[in-house]
Amino acid sequence: MSTDAEDPLDEVDTESVTSDDVTEAEVHEALSSASPVTRRRGVEVCESFAESDVDAVRPYLDDLAALVGGDNSGIALRAISVLDTVADAEPAALEGRVASLAAVADDDIVDVQLTAGVALGKVVVERADLVAPFVERLIAGVRETELDEGIPEVPDAVDDRATRQTIREHEEQERSRRLSARRTLSNVVVAVTQETPDEAVDAVGDLVTLLDDRDPEVAGCAVDALGELAEPHPEAVAPVSEALLDCLDHDRSSVRARAIRALGRLGDDDAVPTLRAMAEEDDDENVRELAAETADYLADAA
Repeated sequence: MSTDAEDPLDEVDTESVTSDDVTEAEVHEALSSASPVTRRRGVEVCESFAESDVDAVRPYLDDLAALVGGDNSGIALRAISVLDTVADAEPAALEGRVASLAAVADDDIVDVQLTAGVALGKVVVERADLVAPFVERLIAGVRETELDEGIPEVPDAVDDRATRQTIREHEEQERSRRLSARRTLSNVVVAVTQETPDEAVDAVGDLVTLLDDRDPEVAGCAVDALGELAEPHPEAVAPVSEALLDCLDHDRSSVRARAIRALGRLGDDDAVPTLRAMAEEDDDENVRELAAETADYLADAA
């Protein structure tokens, strides 16, 4: 980063600045400054540009991407926010910058993980190919931020009831955002397997590690992703079919149903006896019907 003594953009009103008010050199210098205050000012200028004209931010996208993984979470969040605005308007503009968003998929700061996931979700809709090279990194981020079974107990040393309640509420909100972040990233992974299965096929082994995730929505997304890969690449998914079969015993009916669909797409007739039993015994009527239909389909295909 620059260590120049001058403080670029020091006199700028970052809330009303336009691209005509400053030079590109000044903004670049601010974004690469050794001073967090100056870097933050540079990002705020980019935020103002993005609100009125996304094209005005183009010269600074590399600088902003470099700030995403920095040690200042406040600056990182604002940099991601600008990239998210760009993704809204033109996802292709983030080509070459997606790696920085994928790199924070396991960030300790939940809002960094969540905001990056939201931006990736916008990119993947139109340009899944830009996200595909990082699908294994996204899966690792989801896996490494798996939540504990419950909210941690407030330490006994905290005696004040109001303080204990405040801490509890904070923990609940943090947990809720982490759930949202992990689910967002999981859905991004599913979208990649739908749109670019050839590029995601190497992630089969990584996806299996999410099948027993504590969050049934994450587990369900992993099942869906394997199902998306099963038709174009059955040779890659067949070796992990036992893991999909295990999902037929999942506590959540939604995961069981998704596993049935994935096995159907895989064409695994070894699943027929289990599916026949589910068609008779499962607690969920919709699952029973789906199991019966899929068992018939697989038996006929065999």
